[in-house]
Amino acid sequence: MAAAGWDETSGEFLVDPPPADPRFGQPLSGWVWQIADGRTVLARSPSLLSADLGPRGTMAAADGQALILYHETFTAPGDGRPLIVSVGLPAAEATEELAALNRPLALTFALLALALMGTQIVAVRAGLVDLTRFARAVARLREGQGHDLPEPRTAELAPLAAELGRLIAANRDQIARARAEAADLAHALKTPLAVLANRVGPADRAVLDRMERILRWHLTRARAAGRSADPAARAPVLPVLEDVALVLAPEARRRGVTLRVEAGDAPAFRGDAEDLAEMIGTLAENAVKWARGAVRLTARGEAGRLILEIADDGPGIPEVERSRLMTRGARLDQSGHGLGLAIAADRAEACGGRLILGEAPEGGLLARLELPAAGG
Repeated sequence: MAAAGWDETSGEFLVDPPPADPRFGQPLSGWVWQIADGRTVLARSPSLLSADLGPRGTMAAADGQALILYHETFTAPGDGRPLIVSVGLPAAEATEELAALNRPLALTFALLALALMGTQIVAVRAGLVDLTRFARAVARLREGQGHDLPEPRTAELAPLAAELGRLIAANRDQIARARAEAADLAHALKTPLAVLANRVGPADRAVLDRMERILRWHLTRARAAGRSADPAARAPVLPVLEDVALVLAPEARRRGVTLRVEAGDAPAFRGDAEDLAEMIGTLAENAVKWARGAVRLTARGEAGRLILEIADDGPGIPEVERSRLMTRGARLDQSGHGLGLAIAADRAEACGGRLILGEAPEGGLLARLELPAAGG
């Protein structure tokens, strides 16, 4: 179309050379062009025969096929008149060519989308792997298998790791202060109670003994609350059972009671050894006191928990009395005192466990401690 113009000799409008695509020269091919001056057609492609093109958009060719038309206005060379240049092609062929162009584009965009998704998946998986690793480290710390958290591999987890590290350090400081305060209180009250014990008569000694037990109960709760917050504490069970049996051996011999310890492959206790010794010792002392001839101390693992059983062959406790004895200060008779059971129950609860009273196979009382077990 750039070569179109009026011939200076003949005054005719010429297009020389015509468009090179041979389809513009094939009649009824659907590939058409036209140059018009207003309503006057100056030149048209041989494929149009004698027909004129319609306005911009689509039209039906002589053979019925739909055409897509494009119109542009140019300034004629020489006199500067506006000329309308129109080009048309079959709609079906245009659609096919667009589809042929869209297929590689769609494939390219699909591959790009898959690449982006793959990159995102890799990034997310990398973050989740580090998060899972970090969560397992926290779980190991809670189970008492470590003291500090590892450094995260991703920068996004670094602030979280730092805050958790500071929280753990603060908890350890609080635990240390709680232990120190409990020890100071016990030391401060020990001497005044000893002085009172030397000055009171037999009638008042029972009251003083009760004061000492209640004081020991509260100090036990304070120490247990502090130690139970230490996630790194763990204690092997068998040495504690053997120590308790060794301490109670003289009293057991005096009463003619046999102590039997069975631990096997029991897991370690997730907590402080002093807490464990306090619970076992309190219950074992009670068992030796009431046993007719035998006390059994056993430990085993069950469903991820540490199970401790202290059983005796004594008279036992009626079922209706067991729950009452778990409350502070309950008494079964004038010579017995339920404060020891309450101390053991409170300590077990503070350590994340519980104390259950039942009937032993030997016929006496069965005290069952269900406590958290330390991981491997």
